[in-house]
Amino acid sequence: MQTISIQLLTSKKLFTKWLAITSYKTVSRIMRQTGKNSVLRAHQKLFNHPYRIQVIDRAVEVLDCFTFNKPELSVGEVSATTGLHKSTAHRILMALEYNGLVEQNQETAKYRLGIKFFKLGQQAVARLNLRDIARSHLRALMEETGETVHLAILDNDQVVYLEKVEGSHALRMPSRVGRHIPTYCTSLGKAMLSCLNETEVRRIIQNHPIQQYTPNTVKSVEELLVELKRTRKRGYAVDNEEIEVGLRCAGAPIRDYTGEMVGAISVAGPSARLTREKIPALGSVVMKVAAAISQELCFEAPGHDGRGTEKELSIGRAK
Repeated sequence: MQTISIQLLTSKKLFTKWLAITSYKTVSRIMRQTGKNSVLRAHQKLFNHPYRIQVIDRAVEVLDCFTFNKPELSVGEVSATTGLHKSTAHRILMALEYNGLVEQNQETAKYRLGIKFFKLGQQAVARLNLRDIARSHLRALMEETGETVHLAILDNDQVVYLEKVEGSHALRMPSRVGRHIPTYCTSLGKAMLSCLNETEVRRIIQNHPIQQYTPNTVKSVEELLVELKRTRKRGYAVDNEEIEVGLRCAGAPIRDYTGEMVGAISVAGPSARLTREKIPALGSVVMKVAAAISQELCFEAPGHDGRGTEKELSIGRAK
């Protein structure tokens, strides 16, 4: 039932995106037909003339009233939430019910999302592609930071690079798409491990025992678990020259519509340029981009302000 509810709400979000695309196409058509270059005039013509767009807008408003906390609503509740007149809200609900998008509970007379949303959700989820969705965000992150940006997933209990955008500086990172690296000494790996429970983390380390790449690499699974706890509090992970001396990175996890971790992104650069003092601000930027990608995957975050105590924002582990 919970899975069905998640996919019903996922479909609702995609319906809203469809509306935005439809409106954009309609504006473009009007501009071509009228020969006017003014976007403002096109928008005025769009919203003053086609009544059908207003109906869709109101229908989306009604659908947005249904949440996990309020899965069933009366006509009065929909009217109060949207500001629509009761008779208007009722007509829209009846039209949505006729099309299978909502259904009425015969015992309470309240409305809820229809099973048709579940069917649409199945199709929508199948089309979500992490790499395609993340690509523009990775490019924007590189342009903002000037450093190399990575997208990775877990594969066979290791980090595998899925996408890479080289930074604007002359010095290039040795990473390459398709390469596997350890989890315990990388910001990408620790960002993803921080989303797993202790049992799962121990299993992964048992399959891929810790090796000492640099003096800063964790020495035990217990030390790693402490670092992962710190990572959860901060919201981002740090590689403080732990896989390679002179390389520092900040990474954050990505989640999908189910709330599960599906990957991570990171920004990497020379430690001389990414100094310890710069990492908290960089980590905050990486978190925001990871959140934006997660949102496009229809993840709804419970809320994280990205701030931590001065101690939590310290670089890597206490030495």
